[in-house]
Amino acid sequence: MTENELHCSNCGKTIESIPQHCGHDMIYNEQSNQLECYMGPACGYMKLDQLLCGQCRKDKC
Repeated sequence: MTENELHCSNCGKTIESIPQHCGHDMIYNEQSNQLECYMGPACGYMKLDQLLCGQCRKDKC
C-alpha cells in the first residue's frame, strides 16, 4: 500500500479510479484532507472518510 492509494472507507478495498466531478478527476486537498472538484470545493467535495468503492455503493443503495 502506498500513500497515494485511495481506499474504501467501508471495506478497505483499494479504489482504482479517482472519483470525478464536472467531468474531471477530483483533486486531493492536503489541508482539508478531502477530494475537491477541479473548480474548487464550493462546486463539490468528498471527505476521504466517506469514499466508497463501487460494490459498497451498490450495497448501500
